[in-house]
Amino acid sequence: MANPAIYCADCGTECEQVTGREAGARDPDLIDAQVWACSLCPEAWAPCAADGAAIGLPAGPDTRNARAVLRERQVERLIGEALRQTPNGRAIAEERVASFLAHELRLPIAEAAVDRLDIEWCRRAWLALKGAAYADVVRHAQTYRPRKAA
Repeated sequence: MANPAIYCADCGTECEQVTGREAGARDPDLIDAQVWACSLCPEAWAPCAADGAAIGLPAGPDTRNARAVLRERQVERLIGEALRQTPNGRAIAEERVASFLAHELRLPIAEAAVDRLDIEWCRRAWLALKGAAYADVVRHAQTYRPRKAA
């Protein structure tokens, strides 16, 4: 089965699979690996999963940097708060923070993943998470908990 079309987060152009070297990746682990790259945006790429799917959406250096800063300073801050309360709760904390972010951005969870955001959505996500505490995330999880089927 062919992969669904992958589009550049920066310009919306359909991307193609190439080697990291062709895409301009500087990470030694990616130079000979397959990546998804935009033919229009210089250095816009995303790593390839083992099944050939893109890990996130291809994006240029500015968008990748915005994603990294968002993840490091906001998402990991909230997860860190959770881990201080429950040291082994990383997986549930990540799931709850992702759900909270999707709700705040009014996007489906799959579309609100940090690796799929363009630079403008990263700004919106930053503003949504800036004043949030993990207690807000827990309150959201309790309010929007999936119901068990009867």
